[in-house]
Amino acid sequence: MRGASLTGRVRERQVVDGLLAGMADGGSGALIIRGGPGIGKTALLEHARDTAQDVRLLWANGVESEAELPFAGLHQLLQPVMHRLKELPRTQAAALRGAMGLGPATGDRFLVGLAVLTLLAGSGPVLCLIDDAQWLDRSSADALIFASRRLTAGGVVLLFAARDDWPALAGLDELPLSGLDPAAAEALLRERAPGLTPQLRERIMSEALGNPLALIEFAKTAGVADPQGFGARGLGGSQGSGAPQAPLPVTRKLHETFHRQVDALPEAVRRLLLLAAADDTGDLELVLRAAELADGQAEAERALESAETAGLIRIDGGLLAFRHPLVRSAVYQGAPFTRRCAAHRALAHVLLTYGESADRRVWHLALAATRSDDAIGAALEGVAHRAGGRTGYATAAAAYERAAHLTADRRQRGLRLSYAAEAAVQSGQLGQARDLARRAEPLTHDPARLAGLARVRAAVEFELGFPSDAGEVLVKSAESIERTDPERAALMLAHSIRTFSFSGDAGRAHDAAQRLSHIDVPPGSGLTPLVRAMRAMADLLAGRGGVATPIHELIAAAHHLPAHRPAERLLAASLALITAQDTVALELAEPVAEHARTHGMVGILPHALEIITEAQLLGGRHLDALTNATEGYDLGRDLGQLHRLAHLGGLLAWLAAISGDHERCRMLAEAAIRYGNDHGVVPAGALGTWALGLLELGMGRAAHAVGHLEATRHPIVAVWCAADLIEAGVRANRTDIAERSLRTLMEWTRTVGRPWVSAMALRCRAMTTSGGDAGECFEAAIELHERCAQPYQHARTRLAYGEWLRRRRSRARAGIQLRTALRIFEDLGARPWADRVRAELDAAGEARPEYGTDAASLHRLTPQELQVVRLAAAGLSNRDIAGQLFLSPKTVAQHLYKAYPKLGVTSRTQLDHLDLGTPAATSRP
Repeated sequence: MRGASLTGRVRERQVVDGLLAGMADGGSGALIIRGGPGIGKTALLEHARDTAQDVRLLWANGVESEAELPFAGLHQLLQPVMHRLKELPRTQAAALRGAMGLGPATGDRFLVGLAVLTLLAGSGPVLCLIDDAQWLDRSSADALIFASRRLTAGGVVLLFAARDDWPALAGLDELPLSGLDPAAAEALLRERAPGLTPQLRERIMSEALGNPLALIEFAKTAGVADPQGFGARGLGGSQGSGAPQAPLPVTRKLHETFHRQVDALPEAVRRLLLLAAADDTGDLELVLRAAELADGQAEAERALESAETAGLIRIDGGLLAFRHPLVRSAVYQGAPFTRRCAAHRALAHVLLTYGESADRRVWHLALAATRSDDAIGAALEGVAHRAGGRTGYATAAAAYERAAHLTADRRQRGLRLSYAAEAAVQSGQLGQARDLARRAEPLTHDPARLAGLARVRAAVEFELGFPSDAGEVLVKSAESIERTDPERAALMLAHSIRTFSFSGDAGRAHDAAQRLSHIDVPPGSGLTPLVRAMRAMADLLAGRGGVATPIHELIAAAHHLPAHRPAERLLAASLALITAQDTVALELAEPVAEHARTHGMVGILPHALEIITEAQLLGGRHLDALTNATEGYDLGRDLGQLHRLAHLGGLLAWLAAISGDHERCRMLAEAAIRYGNDHGVVPAGALGTWALGLLELGMGRAAHAVGHLEATRHPIVAVWCAADLIEAGVRANRTDIAERSLRTLMEWTRTVGRPWVSAMALRCRAMTTSGGDAGECFEAAIELHERCAQPYQHARTRLAYGEWLRRRRSRARAGIQLRTALRIFEDLGARPWADRVRAELDAAGEARPEYGTDAASLHRLTPQELQVVRLAAAGLSNRDIAGQLFLSPKTVAQHLYKAYPKLGVTSRTQLDHLDLGTPAATSRP
């Protein structure tokens, strides 16, 4: 492309060249080249294309007119490698076929992203160039971004060129392009337009603001269209007038420049260009046939030739492309509204014969409509329904909204707006969902639809506002339907109680529970255990006991629910955690996670992994918890689940505190606290605060620990961290705090009746007791610990008992306790606690044993390496592991390659001799 230039882009070229060099060595990566129109993004892509050696090249252009067609960009990019679909895991291949319209839609949009990752990684080395990414359809963008974040090996590089208004994407590197400096701008003008006078060159540089395309196009116009009076006619103002001239927006200037070129062309040429701009799929036959409707075949072909000769379009075989997207924009935006409608109408007429383009034809008809049209509205609703079936929720939302605009009947318009709102929530467009719900409500009178809109508003408020306000929305909606639809009202009230628990709002939770008590739930609905359990949860928030029995009833009922009813199972699992039933919580949540993996239900995974993580933390399975929390955190970020992200971040901060990673703990904890404070999400802030307190306690700074641990205001988290606060209080000589927290812990112990909780409570009683009774409490605690698997609390009890014995000069007995504690802490990777044990052994005059267990070596692995190694040891192939963990097979191989030396093995078969624990999931996709 002759208009492209890399003058003044030395550093930017080096960045791109570095990625390409890494690709030659098997490395992978992604980069967003960001900047305004004409700034040089395409030039850098073309530099990459021309520089890369011996690679497969895939190129796609975002097309504004296709931004609402799901997976249009992905289809364009992957067409050359679609023959490799048969090499993908079955669920991935099915999802990608559905996305491409080659089969029924079966997968989640993020499963499509995994399929893209696997396909690209198996085709390497491959260079993917995506121009005008800001115009990619949402489904394609999500899939490519999902794949980009997981590139680690295989020689795959993705380069995106995008406008500044494309949202920033966490986890992807960016290369921002600004205007050229004056020296580079002048060099470019001298290169492209050597005949310009110094005065004219200075004026062009002033107006172009360093934009390379603007410099080139203004120079072209100055030399051809208006060689004598460019300053006066082209840019406004007058040459030599001395009047100050404020710079105008570059885009507007470029549009004016292109308009001068387009306006000088014959009517038939302008009509053909407008047709191409209105569709811009690159289908030359489609544009020509539409042009023939008004001008006939011969005239349409002459118009095509004139447009090409003018340098406005390029033709390559059967494809037509504008020289630059700004040309298309100038042609389309510069045409009167009635002419744009006529162009869409002509394209729709031609597409009537394109059976596979039925949805595109409907879109053109909708864009051509100037008034209500029920037939087009109904057809567009069908487009929306099909888009939603292929997980193109952004397209579905836009189609439903446009269909509503074309609908005369108020009730039907409100219905379509409500569908649009629900689709917008699914696509993550929460601001749009809120606006659509507000517009739909005055037009909606059906109670069921109004309840659906309330759920939309609650979901938006929960994610963007405050959980307490979201709960209030659910309560008010439930009040309006509790007589006409008691089952739906009961569910909404139950969810409101759970929502209020996020804000720690015991009063509102209690009020919702009271209202829930007065609803006559249909006997056959199966909601009675849920109603009783949620009332118990409200009591717990208010500091009242008696929660165990109703929660046990719900858990018993939930065990009979299949895994494909995840919401009820996960709710029961979260309530099981309140009663310290970590094993039961895992039994309920792990099948949901496995089902989600097998069926590509990625959206539910962060929630399931959060519950699994909490259960594993309560059970002392820290390495497993780290693996699941890390996966859930990464997926939550991809899915935009910000509350889940904060909660999982708090759990990861807790684990970082145990391992002694001070910097990571503080970073994650402070982020969770900040988000919790800003959005009223009390558990996230409480988990972050607990993590900071535990970090200080592990460092031996008891007074600082008390300050943090006392601030954990959420009742459930406060109970979980009570043992830490008791120990901190004892060590800081704050007996008042220790005794008060002990009462809280003892009450919880009586409620849950779990042996490991009783053991923890006995340890805490021993630490607050003077005299010989303390020793008896320690011995009783250890006896309970040995009957249940909770290694972390077991080691804490052994350490505390060893310290107590050393202070009483019983050094030999202290050494026994301390050596056991040291082995457990080292297995857990709890470095600060292991260091404390070593200090106690030194003080007791006991030798420090060195333990080299398999469990200790596992802590050298990253969480994802551990997942991969465990699944490999269970007999899964790289391809099967990739399907489980939403990775590419090459990434799996890379993880194994890095893990083997850390474990002291050289092959897959040697993994059988290591104690690797249990993989999170072992079902084959």
